Amino acid sequence: MFEKVLVPTDFSRYALKMLDCIGEIPGQREIVLLNVVDAGNPMVLEKKGWSYSSLLDDAKADLKKMVEHLERLGQQNVLEVKPVLKVIVEPMSGADGVNLKRPEPVSGVEFIEGGTIGEAIQKAADEEKVSLIVMGAHGKGLMEGILLGSVSTEVLHSGKTDLLIIRHKLLEGSEKLCHDIFSRVLITTDFSEAARDAVTLVKGLEGVHEILLVHVVSEGEDIEVPAKKLNVLRDELTGKVTVHVLEGHAADQILALAEKQGASLIIMSSQGKGWLKQIRVGSTTFDVARRAKQPVLIVRPKLPA
Repeated sequence: MFEKVLVPTDFSRYALKMLDCIGEIPGQREIVLLNVVDAGNPMVLEKKGWSYSSLLDDAKADLKKMVEHLERLGQQNVLEVKPVLKVIVEPMSGADGVNLKRPEPVSGVEFIEGGTIGEAIQKAADEEKVSLIVMGAHGKGLMEGILLGSVSTEVLHSGKTDLLIIRHKLLEGSEKLCHDIFSRVLITTDFSEAARDAVTLVKGLEGVHEILLVHVVSEGEDIEVPAKKLNVLRDELTGKVTVHVLEGHAADQILALAEKQGASLIIMSSQGKGWLKQIRVGSTTFDVARRAKQPVLIVRPKLPA
């Protein structure tokens, strides 16, 4: 299903913990471990004494450690791990106004002229032809709900590849970040063609023990027709499948049901009915991804063959 997976990393403690989740992704055979260094940001270079070589040496060393960690985790599954290091460079002035020259070519490092980290991640996904990007999300405060980090938000908004967002939480000691992500799946549908792609994906997933099929209607809207449509979809799926027609604000209802039913994963199409091609993610999908306490898998529309 997801044979080749792209995992961007920033070498943080959470990024290391997130690697433990990779083994739960069904069908994987190869992992592309990506680090994007934003050397176009003066603050990044300043921390390294305005030295590209120091910046690159540290990034390569950290990436090597992550690769070794992944290889140990994947020994039983015989995973292939490919490290990729991309560096964003832009003309700038260094300390005391000295102009910094573009660094000399370095083996194993690709230099990118300008752009953002999110753009570099999608570029890597396209180049490597991966079927899934796995990223983390950071909590920003209880009053505002749990928000996505800026890079994850950019990839969600502008990306073209299926995206699995792993929710970070406060961890202590050896506590695992992920527990049977694909065991109890909540999948939303508005019966659009885009939503059909998400249902089709679920059919091929291994390790799914239970599926919750969900459709949300506006207050006062008829529920009989969507209930019948959900039952038709249920007949296409195998195993334990329950149908749920909810009423109210879509994101609120989806999140409430996910909590109540103990869903291990929420699967949504990035777009629904009436979406515009230039808009890569709908408002409901973004709201759920931003606020969910469990992992969220965003399924992108598949282009015609």
